[in-house]
Amino acid sequence: MKDIVDDPEVIRECSLRDALRSATSGPHQRLDMELSRLDLAKAGDLRAFCEVQRRGFSRLGEACGWDAAEASIALRDTLQALEHDLGPQALPGPGLDLPLHSDAVAYLVLGSQLGTAVLRRSLPEAPQDGFFALPGDRAAWRAFCLRLGMQTDDSPEAQRVLRDAIRAFSIFEHEARAILSAATDGAP
Repeated sequence: MKDIVDDPEVIRECSLRDALRSATSGPHQRLDMELSRLDLAKAGDLRAFCEVQRRGFSRLGEACGWDAAEASIALRDTLQALEHDLGPQALPGPGLDLPLHSDAVAYLVLGSQLGTAVLRRSLPEAPQDGFFALPGDRAAWRAFCLRLGMQTDDSPEAQRVLRDAIRAFSIFEHEARAILSAATDGAP
């Protein structure tokens, strides 16, 4: 099977930012489909959503050595907010994920802030603290987009960023399936 990153019909001469959006659209849609099963107005579903976020971002942080380019501070703030919502997390075991490029992690961290802003509107009450109260870091997003908008998508490093971003979405999809199937099976 041909890798989407190598498919010239999908990615033509464009910036790395454009290529990221194109290459991750399928994985992003699959993740959104998994998470759309949750009703964030229900406390249990909201908790499950936050647990997916915490597990996913924890794994991404470990995989990039906590260097997420322009999103390093946002990544730590996100995990602190999720700890506020969910309580302390058990210490993670050894990192099992392959290393991820910092730009791939930044793309998910900063992009998720945009999605969270949309989801925030579906909550019955505006949160005062925690994950859904975090403001998006617009300056970091702009700087990230500007920097990647000036890079082409054809260098070996750009190809790694694209592959790692797809892998990062897969990490979140795995966590969503694990948490949602545990909830379906009656696990707490």
